[in-house]
Amino acid sequence: MRFFLASALIALASAAPSKRSGSIIEPASGTTVSSGTSIQYSYVDQNWCEEGYTPITIWLSESAPTAVNSTGQLSPGTYIEYYGQYLINNFGLPVMQPVPPASLTIPDISAYGAGSSLFLTTVETALFGTCPGGVSQPAQYRFTSVSLTVA
Repeated sequence: MRFFLASALIALASAAPSKRSGSIIEPASGTTVSSGTSIQYSYVDQNWCEEGYTPITIWLSESAPTAVNSTGQLSPGTYIEYYGQYLINNFGLPVMQPVPPASLTIPDISAYGAGSSLFLTTVETALFGTCPGGVSQPAQYRFTSVSLTVA
């Protein structure tokens, strides 16, 4: 009986959704940027609720975010640039627009001195009612950031 209970608990724990976000593959942390330059962008979603499509938003800020608001956004005044909302297709489903861009253009950052750190953040969203638990589950948000260095 103990073996069965322990096995059931291990199986249940391994099936629980991850609390981690996806990963920003590009740019690498520490990438040097300047106003108007284009940087490569690539993100791999965690898709912890196993949705067909994963909404993401992309932000540039002067400090690493520690939280998002109740709608999954960075609070006004805490970011330099909002790059938009995009969809990542999962499980080989057809691509839906808009897809995440392959590159991002850095806005005017001339107010930041050489060596300053900026942060590129991607917020991943699990939509209302799509996580285990069904309709009663609110939208969930996870985010990750990489630091960029001003040239």
